[in-house]
Amino acid sequence: MRRTSWTRPLAGALVLLLGLTLVAAPAAADPQKAAPIKATLAASVRAQVAAMKVPPRALAQVGASPSAPQSEGRSFLKSPAGIVAIVLMAAGTGYMIRSAFKDNDAVHSPFR
Repeated sequence: MRRTSWTRPLAGALVLLLGLTLVAAPAAADPQKAAPIKATLAASVRAQVAAMKVPPRALAQVGASPSAPQSEGRSFLKSPAGIVAIVLMAAGTGYMIRSAFKDNDAVHSPFR
């Protein structure tokens, strides 16, 4: 019973100390001043772009855009590289399945 005589006041003191620690810093701080409102990034970039001078060459249209390569219309899987990729994926999957069933023997290791 003697131990309980000092534990309650000690716990109360610790709670009071913790409360004062959490309250003292904000109470002692200077009052916050309203921060000036800054322009958003989009607004500042828009202002910079509007202030830029555009050279006439940038506005002049250059001839027709280069035509797209012929292979643009084909699917990747129908191209030679796509066919090689499919064959390699199938071979890897087949090897994985074969290895999973073949290497399923009991492990004879001193650590197992």
